Amino acid sequence: MEHDERLRGASTWEQRLYDMITEHEHDEEEVITAYRDFVERTDSDAVRYLLGLIVDDEERHRRVLGQLADTVRAEATFEHRGPAIPRIDVHTPNPELAEATDRFIEIERRDRDELGRLESEISRVSGSPLAELTVALVRSDTERHITILRFISQLARHPDRAWSSRPGRKLH
Repeated sequence: MEHDERLRGASTWEQRLYDMITEHEHDEEEVITAYRDFVERTDSDAVRYLLGLIVDDEERHRRVLGQLADTVRAEATFEHRGPAIPRIDVHTPNPELAEATDRFIEIERRDRDELGRLESEISRVSGSPLAELTVALVRSDTERHITILRFISQLARHPDRAWSSRPGRKLH
């Protein structure tokens, strides 16, 4: 489906970006509906459980994409319709934030290591592939937390260089 909302006053680039985001947001809604329909039809508790995890993630994706679309709209038109992604508001180095973030990174790293050991133990002892997968997914979430915290740490130390810490680039 092509998204047709025209943003009054938007540049061509802003409109194209907005269209791409809202198209993907719409696609997420269709995927969520398809997953939910399948969950209703399956007889498997395990499949229902796993698809429920995916639906949770897809709902978060849709919410974040909606916030991103609202951000682009607000930047282009000065019209705010919903929660947008906030602007970076750390403009000077913040040692307290950096220290707290370092503590959280260390906690998450320990958690990641413990989950790795738990995953190995479950694999060795329980023979439950679903339990092993569940721990692996939690460990994956922990990696995501570490990525977010690294961004915050970079921001706290070097607010003028936070843009260089976007996904896909190495965070220091």
